[in-house]
Amino acid sequence: MKSRIAIIVLSLILVIPSLFGIVKTQINYDIFAYLPEKLPSVQGQNIMNKVFGFGGTGILMVKNQTDVEVENLKRKLEQVDGVETVNWITDIADLAVPREFLPEELVDQFYSGNSTIMQIQFEEEAASEKTHYAVQEIKNILGPNTYFAGTPPMLSELRQLLESEKFVYAVSAIGFILLLLGLTLPSLFIPFLILFSIGVSIIYNLGLAYYLNGSMSYVTAAIAGALQLGVTMDFSIFLVHRYEEERKMKEKNEAMIAAIKHTAMAILTSSATAVAGFLAMVTMSLGLGEDLGMTMARGILLSVLMILTLLPSFILVFDKWIREYQHRVMIPNFHLLAKFVTNRHKLVFVVFLLLFIPAFIGFKNVHIVYDLEQLMPKTLPSIQNLDEIKKEFTSTDSAFLVMDSKISDQERLKIKQQIEEIDGIKKVIGYDTFADPAIPSEFVPENLKNMFIKDQYNYMLVQMEYGSYDERTTRAIQQINKLTEPYEGHMYLTGQAVLQNDLTTTVRDDMKKVDLISVVAVFLIIALAFRSVALPVVLVGGIELAILFNQGLDFYLGRSMPFIGTFAIGAIQLGSTINYAILLVTRYKEELMNYPKEEAMYRAITASGEAILSSALALFAAVIGIWLFSDITLLRDLTFMIARGAIISLAVILFLLPAVLLTLESFISKTTFGWPKAKSMKEDETISELSLNE
Repeated sequence: MKSRIAIIVLSLILVIPSLFGIVKTQINYDIFAYLPEKLPSVQGQNIMNKVFGFGGTGILMVKNQTDVEVENLKRKLEQVDGVETVNWITDIADLAVPREFLPEELVDQFYSGNSTIMQIQFEEEAASEKTHYAVQEIKNILGPNTYFAGTPPMLSELRQLLESEKFVYAVSAIGFILLLLGLTLPSLFIPFLILFSIGVSIIYNLGLAYYLNGSMSYVTAAIAGALQLGVTMDFSIFLVHRYEEERKMKEKNEAMIAAIKHTAMAILTSSATAVAGFLAMVTMSLGLGEDLGMTMARGILLSVLMILTLLPSFILVFDKWIREYQHRVMIPNFHLLAKFVTNRHKLVFVVFLLLFIPAFIGFKNVHIVYDLEQLMPKTLPSIQNLDEIKKEFTSTDSAFLVMDSKISDQERLKIKQQIEEIDGIKKVIGYDTFADPAIPSEFVPENLKNMFIKDQYNYMLVQMEYGSYDERTTRAIQQINKLTEPYEGHMYLTGQAVLQNDLTTTVRDDMKKVDLISVVAVFLIIALAFRSVALPVVLVGGIELAILFNQGLDFYLGRSMPFIGTFAIGAIQLGSTINYAILLVTRYKEELMNYPKEEAMYRAITASGEAILSSALALFAAVIGIWLFSDITLLRDLTFMIARGAIISLAVILFLLPAVLLTLESFISKTTFGWPKAKSMKEDETISELSLNE
């Protein structure tokens, strides 16, 4: 460890470009942007963006104002940088024409009582920087009796809220972790060294996003740091505990070399399972999974690197201060729990099997929320404004049917008529709605033509009778998709309602894929590490019970689960808490060489319980602050499930898993190479290195 100063200096120097990367990384607040490009809805949206300039769409309701005042407001909004067009009735009819002389469907399109509605089309996507600043300028222009809603203002407000809360997330994670480590580690100085070391790896990780792909989702930006801290904290605890043990007998440099030698394999094995869980999300069709999964997998590897290099360097440099600030640790012992579990392991084993029933029932019946608006804070002005708009204009949800010039006028009119007959469709508005097909196009006003026809493309606006997340809307979308199948490659149904429907379908398919891949990957890692067939089944089965229970618990509590929890929780909880099971089994295997199985398990629980408790509480402490202090429903629900999952996994590993191992001891012994069968049997050297408490 002679190079410790060089390691510290180099690590700190690399923080500079990483901080630059963090500042420059674009945060994407649009979940729909992560849908796969191969979807017709995404292809149609791209056409609407590029050809018609429909980057993002906002809706504005104006109450108790004259048409002249509304027209003046429209002109002001059209001057805003970032606004493509503002669509109102004056694009189709002159204000001089009394409403009584206008078609009823046209009047209903724009008026309801004393209210009128207009559509604001932005030049760029709803989540872009330019759109964000355009939204701010629009809000400055708007006066009383105006209600601005839609995806662009919602994402802009979400961005402002997240930027104001991110500092609180970091402070709460640091505060809770410091409190935890201060109680469980023998020195008050070590927690700061651990936090600094992992903090450096978090800065590296978040900064690398800029150099690798330039952006990350707001979900990843909000939770990645806290999650990385919670998942990898136990690796540093393993190293510190071993160093303290070696320090009693050796000089500090020798003690650190021995500590790294004895814990490196355990840390690498534990980190491999976590990485495998997160990498499973990379296989998702929804790009959000790749964004979060790759960021977390990369973060774990960087944390391991810092824990095995920077943290030892810090400990050696500050060893004197570590010795000076020693105190008594405050961790409960596990003697009573160990005694109960070992004495009644057959009863507990039955409980373990029976718990799968309510866990599975809850998991299958929990209500999953895919509605992005429901997962937004109700305090956002755009959400409140949307509620007001819906009181006057019951149907604000719509879709776009985009088609190219290969579709004839007759086919277009036929499709329009068929769609209008579908239950759940209020009306279909297009070029033909306002221009008689018999009238030559040269006699049709240019502004009307440009509204619906451009560059060999034209579109129709399909107004929904019900909301985007209503089952009847979903059925209507499915029927329209069936009608457009013969025109694949030439006709695209898109819009928020359609994208939302595709998001739901994509996530459901991804959930099965992620669960299978993460389970298989972790299964193989454990099988290779322990050279066993039975142990992977037992350990993964235990954690899968905890995951099912965590996801299904909301059903019994009368709560809903956010869609991101369907794929993220399984991968995160399996990858980050399987380490607890590995720790217990490794210690149990060691004790079996000298004691009967009940005594060996008793000793394994009492010896490893402290480390397992600390690890679970570290993950809990790192993310619980986001749940406590965030106003963003999606982040609150996700982090609450992660924190709850850590505690459920803790309970399963310390209470249920020992009973399973004891009951199935004979089966494990027969299917595990090198498993102790007698007190005198020596343990395989490679496997013994997995021990986290030896």
